[in-house]
Amino acid sequence: MAEENEEPQAEEEEEEESGGSGGGKLVLIIGLVNTIGLIGLAYMGMTGGFGGGGGAPTLSPEAMGESALQSKKSVEDRPSAAPGPKVELGELTVNLKEPTGDRFLKIKVELELDSEETRPEVEGRLQAIRYELNLLLSGQRVVDVQGPDAIETLRKAMIRRANARLAKGRIVNVWPGEWIVQ
Repeated sequence: MAEENEEPQAEEEEEEESGGSGGGKLVLIIGLVNTIGLIGLAYMGMTGGFGGGGGAPTLSPEAMGESALQSKKSVEDRPSAAPGPKVELGELTVNLKEPTGDRFLKIKVELELDSEETRPEVEGRLQAIRYELNLLLSGQRVVDVQGPDAIETLRKAMIRRANARLAKGRIVNVWPGEWIVQ
């Protein structure tokens, strides 16, 4: 009986010396297989190897440059859409929303319409459009009306406000011809 007790202890000592049980090696092998599989999947996805042919074609640097030149020429050769009819809104002068109250914005505005059929509607609603734009602009601070980004943001807001007063036609652009902040 003494010999039976010694054998299991000897096996336990050997496992401890070799790095633990076989379960640790199994986890390592499974992790390695998973890693290799993920690398393979990533490679297949990048090269379009899933059968869909969805990967981007590989071009040489010369071909890429030539392709870019051709697309640039095709954009330049296309005639641009003609601007729509325009209606002068006139000059708008508003006090800006500043604590001192002594700052103002003066702009001259032209409305670009989607079609000539929109002109009678816009001309009939001109005072309502002016009112909407005055409300929008008078709520701005000096920092909101200076700089290209701010002007572009306000221009888009003016288009939305002006279109809110129309039933059928559409204003496609608002072009400020003059933009003075004092």
